[in-house]
Amino acid sequence: MLLYGLAALQAMDVFLNWTPDLADARQLRREHAADIASLLARGSVISLAVAVVLGLVGIAAAWHPVVPGAMCGTGVLQAMGPYGRRAMLFWGLGLIVLHAWQVLDRMNRSDPEGPATRTAARMLIAAAPLLVLAVHSSWLALMHADAVPAVSCCAAVYDRILAGPAEKTAAVRFSVLAFWGHLIGGVALLGLAIRESRTPGRVPGAGMAGLAFLWAVAAAVAVKQVWSASYYQVLSHPCPWCLFLPEYHGAGFIIFGCGAVIVMEAAAIWSADSLFRRYPQLAQAASRRLRSSARRIIWALIGFAMTAAGPAIFWRLHTGAWIKALF
Repeated sequence: MLLYGLAALQAMDVFLNWTPDLADARQLRREHAADIASLLARGSVISLAVAVVLGLVGIAAAWHPVVPGAMCGTGVLQAMGPYGRRAMLFWGLGLIVLHAWQVLDRMNRSDPEGPATRTAARMLIAAAPLLVLAVHSSWLALMHADAVPAVSCCAAVYDRILAGPAEKTAAVRFSVLAFWGHLIGGVALLGLAIRESRTPGRVPGAGMAGLAFLWAVAAAVAVKQVWSASYYQVLSHPCPWCLFLPEYHGAGFIIFGCGAVIVMEAAAIWSADSLFRRYPQLAQAASRRLRSSARRIIWALIGFAMTAAGPAIFWRLHTGAWIKALF
């Protein structure tokens, strides 16, 4: 955060006073500030990404032994109250914005004139509110978890399963809709990624990013309500955090990691597509990045499908039946 704060201060001067048509001493200082901001921000992105991964590993697989009553990440988040989920949301959104900035900044630096320097500075500054809220929520979550009594952890999952008939029916309908939405959205994402890899600039970047976000939400629900049953080999244990435990070979890291790659690369496609359309001199660099992001999305979708659905398909081949009646 210290690196990012220093970078944001430099980027603020660039955003407010950037005048590429001039070549006076002030503009030269701003060009130097843009270079410094880029270097500092790249270091902050690496540091923040490592911190987020360590935090996720802590919630998923490391901290539950020290939280009374916790058996997995469900209990850890329960101990953190609402602040843990808020922190995860803000960290995720902040990293998506910073990843999109990094893609834009690299493409901008492929041209000596740097036509999108001011746009890159604006995007870098845009991550500040998200990161501040993430740090604040993380602090509140840790302080809340330090004084919490024993949690119920997966008992809370079973309490929702044992709810009234109306609530159970609504939950089943929602899980079915999310499951089929995730399958259809995955096919649509795959088709758009293949088209983008062949003809860069033909797929609207904003549409790709929006579809990827909706797919990620539906895929998370599908993993929780449907695909996880083949790992647990029980029908009623919709707990995504147990997938991160060693008992299930840490499959959650691969499943949700592939989902994160898809969302991040869709944001990169949005960023590259914007440059492709607005700055003709950056079209070649943007085309290369569009193709690269599309290929990564294709491989991530394949990895997600194999890891999430592989045990279910194996169960079908071994027993002749699906463990969830959604097909």
